[in-house]
Amino acid sequence: MSRKFIIGLLILCSCSPIAQDTNTNIATKGEIDLRNQDFHKAIPLKGEWTFDWENLNPPQLTTSTSQISQYATAKTSKPMKSFLRIGERWKNHFNGTGYATYQLKILFPEAAKKNIYALRFFQTGGAAMSVYVNGELELELGKVGTSKDLMIPTRSSGVVLLPHPNLETNILVHISNFYHDDGSFWYPPTLGSYKKINTQIFNEAIKDALLTGALIFMAFYHFTVFIFRRHKTIIFYFGLYSFIIALHSISLNGDSLYFLFPNVPYRLAFALSLIFFLAMPSYLLFLYQRFPENFSKPIITFFIISCTSLYIFVLITPSELGSQTTIYGISLTILALFYSIVCMIHAVYQKKDMAIPLLLIQFFLFLSAINDTLYLYGILNYFMILKYSYLSTVLFQSLVLASYFTKSFLKNEILGKELSLLNESLEKTVIIRTKEYKDAKRVAEEANQWKDKLISLVAHDLRSPLSTIYSALTIISDKNSTEEEKTHISKQVFVILENTMATVENLLNLNRFRLDQGQIHLHLSEIQLSEIIKPLADSFTFDLKKKSLQLEIEIPETTTVYAETSLLLEILRNLIANAIKFSHPNGWIKVSINHQQMFTEICIEDNGKGIPVERQKDLFSKPMTSLGTMGEKGFGIGLKLCIELMRLHGGSIHFQSEEGKGSKFILEFPNKT
Repeated sequence: MSRKFIIGLLILCSCSPIAQDTNTNIATKGEIDLRNQDFHKAIPLKGEWTFDWENLNPPQLTTSTSQISQYATAKTSKPMKSFLRIGERWKNHFNGTGYATYQLKILFPEAAKKNIYALRFFQTGGAAMSVYVNGELELELGKVGTSKDLMIPTRSSGVVLLPHPNLETNILVHISNFYHDDGSFWYPPTLGSYKKINTQIFNEAIKDALLTGALIFMAFYHFTVFIFRRHKTIIFYFGLYSFIIALHSISLNGDSLYFLFPNVPYRLAFALSLIFFLAMPSYLLFLYQRFPENFSKPIITFFIISCTSLYIFVLITPSELGSQTTIYGISLTILALFYSIVCMIHAVYQKKDMAIPLLLIQFFLFLSAINDTLYLYGILNYFMILKYSYLSTVLFQSLVLASYFTKSFLKNEILGKELSLLNESLEKTVIIRTKEYKDAKRVAEEANQWKDKLISLVAHDLRSPLSTIYSALTIISDKNSTEEEKTHISKQVFVILENTMATVENLLNLNRFRLDQGQIHLHLSEIQLSEIIKPLADSFTFDLKKKSLQLEIEIPETTTVYAETSLLLEILRNLIANAIKFSHPNGWIKVSINHQQMFTEICIEDNGKGIPVERQKDLFSKPMTSLGTMGEKGFGIGLKLCIELMRLHGGSIHFQSEEGKGSKFILEFPNKT
């Protein structure tokens, strides 16, 4: 099958439209006009260059049919072509190997004299080139020669610096190629500002380094896993595929290869450039291991033998002969990808696990291979994407492979558990019963803890009013007390007893906050704070008068807070009682409220003796009783209970205190959502 026919098939198979060249900066008859360009991006110098076959024209002369080159050491009897497009193969007009001179006149804008430009030349397989700018040798890639023995080929690229160029700049390129059957000036050089070209080279180097590093890492990882799981050959084949395309990735950019190994022989660089012949056999073996029912072993064997034989031919024959296998290797690769797509469609139809992702991978690789083939032969003017599709494919395949082994591992684990259940049913029953016992014990212990806290809360909340009543009765029994005082005290005792009974009722109602599987259930609602704070304040009337304290309630009538009524009363009662306990006579206590977007703050502030600095850090964590300003005693559990009750609401409690100046406790209740 001829090469033109194969390329025609690739065009028909490609889903991408052939690019239409809309760039007006195309060389015509050896001249390119860039006088209207601002050089914001690099410009490829494509189009017709002046061309002289099998002549190495001297730099100071222009190409003309009347001139006789003193550089030429060989002539051809074939008619000379005056102009040739960059990328057009020599064998279409002359021979696949040989030497020639390309020349181009560049017309720069007037502003070019103030700027520094760079001209980047890309690798041309098996070639050597010398680049002259206005008659001066500026770049040598390899060594140009008029025969195979006289030339030294290379696959490296190079850059020519053009500082403040002339308005008319002549570029002359001597190129020889006796090591590759597809000799020509493959890719047009690009012209741009030095900064742009330098940045472009740097970015490409970073991308290539990351790409190759990732591929080598994936290969090393899968080889390592295979060492410990020898029976899983699918891991080895995928690691081999990753390693092969990593080597091919290095060869795609000759700059990276020659940077790492400056003295690498051309023969080795050429062999690496065609190592992709071996990628498809390892990849098909990987797919066969994953879907053995969908892939034919004889067909895979055919691809293995064909691709391996082709690469062995490349290794043992001269490079100019081995290079003729490129089109066949590409064709086999694309054919193998097409075959894998057909097989994966069958697997998708059978609803095989992971078939759809792998089908998408095959399709992506197939289009990438077609795109790069058409680009390589100058049919498409897009860019090469295969090396990036390599990385994305390997990463995605690795995820697919990891998912496959994870599912296999989980499946084996489940089967192991089921077998263990069958063999140890009695032990399992004991474990279940033991677990139920432990859960029941945990719930009982938590319930018992709640009971202990409830008892402590009852004792704490009843002690203060009972002490007050005791003191009041002592005053009443005093013979020196007047009837008016006794009547007033009796009324206050009545109010205290009424509030105490309400407190007892609320405390007993706490029994409904029972533990249900370790969870306490509250009945939260919007509470009008003024309705519960005033009766609560009245219950402290006697204690306030005893110390001549002033209790200021700064809460609007319509203010609400989202909380459980009983628990809110207990929190406020504890904090107000503490404020009274630690306030000096003739002091003040203030209760205020502040609405925020996410929560409501209730503040209880006093100007009492404050909290010592050394006590503040563990105020809530270590219950500790302290005497009040008049020697009042307590249980030391009030704040501990307050913080637990706030946690039940999903809220928090904070404080600010300065010893000798007072304290401020802030309750944060989340708003209703």
